[in-house]
Amino acid sequence: MINSQTVLYRLRQLVTLDEEGAENALPLCVMCLEDVMCRLRKNADPDDPRVAQAAAALASYRLALRNAADSDGSVSFKAGDVTVTRSPASMIEYAAKMRDEAIIQATDLLTDSSFIFRQVGR
Repeated sequence: MINSQTVLYRLRQLVTLDEEGAENALPLCVMCLEDVMCRLRKNADPDDPRVAQAAAALASYRLALRNAADSDGSVSFKAGDVTVTRSPASMIEYAAKMRDEAIIQATDLLTDSSFIFRQVGR
């Protein structure tokens, strides 16, 4: 059965989290799993691995948003003569792509809540 620990495991495959970061991300995993489960079609298998992957990718996106809000600009680290810098915007963009891809992979399991069909009047 898919649970928040499964989602956290998948999240840790997407982003680097230490033990404290994983502990802090667990409530986010719970929320994202609930969001995905609420969108499941009636005949969809709730234990399909794509459910956990979609929840983890959604958690990754929300974690990127939270980290961008908490940071004061670029994230960088230095190892010897090499410095790597990533902007919060690029991290959010990358997480959004992962989220969108995971949702696309699970399309046949989920309902589409962003589409509205209305009649056009004359």
